[in-house]
Amino acid sequence: MVSEALPVAGGRRSALAGLSPLRAPRTGVQWVVDCLLFVLALLVWASYLDPARDLTPGIPDWFLPWDYAMGILSCCALWWTRSHPLAVGLVVFVPAALSASAAFAVVVVIYRMAAHLRPQVSVPLVVGYLAAAIPYHALFPIPGVDWPSYLIVITLLHLLALSLGLLARSRRLVLEGLHAEAARERALAAARLEGARRVERERIAREMHDVLAHRVSLLSVHAGALEYRTAGEAPPTLDEVRAAAAVIRHNAHLAVEELRQVLVVLRSPAATGTAPEKAPDAPPERPQPLLRDVPQLVDEAQGAGQRVSARLDLEPLAELPDNVQRTVYRLVQEGLTNARKHAAGAVVTVDVGPGDGQVRVEVANVLPVGVTASEIPGIGAGLVGLAERVRLDGGRFEHGVRDGAFRLAAYLPWDRA
Repeated sequence: MVSEALPVAGGRRSALAGLSPLRAPRTGVQWVVDCLLFVLALLVWASYLDPARDLTPGIPDWFLPWDYAMGILSCCALWWTRSHPLAVGLVVFVPAALSASAAFAVVVVIYRMAAHLRPQVSVPLVVGYLAAAIPYHALFPIPGVDWPSYLIVITLLHLLALSLGLLARSRRLVLEGLHAEAARERALAAARLEGARRVERERIAREMHDVLAHRVSLLSVHAGALEYRTAGEAPPTLDEVRAAAAVIRHNAHLAVEELRQVLVVLRSPAATGTAPEKAPDAPPERPQPLLRDVPQLVDEAQGAGQRVSARLDLEPLAELPDNVQRTVYRLVQEGLTNARKHAAGAVVTVDVGPGDGQVRVEVANVLPVGVTASEIPGIGAGLVGLAERVRLDGGRFEHGVRDGAFRLAAYLPWDRA
């Protein structure tokens, strides 16, 4: 019997459906297999027509035309055994019991029923085929064959076709399961990859927001001051304009430089798994901001005209891991940026130091009376990024308005640090 590899029809588990027909179109290999089986069945049927071979000595002459008709019917029915195995099995039931010329076609039908139907359906059908075929030797005795030999041969023939069909069905179900599992794995891998890309995009967005929001707000303050002075009755001198332009240029340069450093960090071996290529004449990479850079951050804000009162106890925190130090720096940076955007002119208090076994970071400012909107609109991305940073470091993040003041606070566990 030819073992056939049946295709998986796009998730249609027709073999599991039992009685559902397999309506998937035939593949090229299946067309070849079906044609070969049909030709073989026709050759076996035609051999019974040869009087010289005399393969039907026990069949009366009056029954031979019926035998040949049932045989050709069984051969033609083979074309539908793949798509309608149950219907063909029922049609061929009578030829299987009474037609000698349909012998090969009947074996193929039994095989296809076992291969395409559930065992709960195919096995009883084959048992019925066997029970219907046993009386044939009593109706049309085969010369030289006794009853024990006939029973053994006919039983083994049916069981062989049934076993091969069940084996083919099991193989197909295993392949379908493997294909389905591979499809699920591909879908999960695609979902994991998309999740990793989304996380990376969010990480880039947070870093860029933290860097650019601070620098752009400084640029806006200086540009606004210059605009105000030039519109007044006493315009600024050339030296004052030159100094303001120098500050704006310096902060713009720092913004571009810090943005470049963000991209360098995101492309580092730890982030991508590969060492980034560096040009021989490239300038040395600027280190990422840490706790030692917090005073400079405060000085820059004061230099831009922001009223900042800082209480910095940084010496006990010098041994914090770099990631925690960067989180503290970003917290102070975001707090100063938000105060500059939403509460221009208000006094900002910055408090960084140890407290109760924790690293305490607090930035607060009083809300100015009558201020309802910011000249530089915010989208809340900075606070979301800070909350994520603090959560990854195992800390607690708070922000909101209380008693007429906006307060941003984070508490990082000392043991985690």
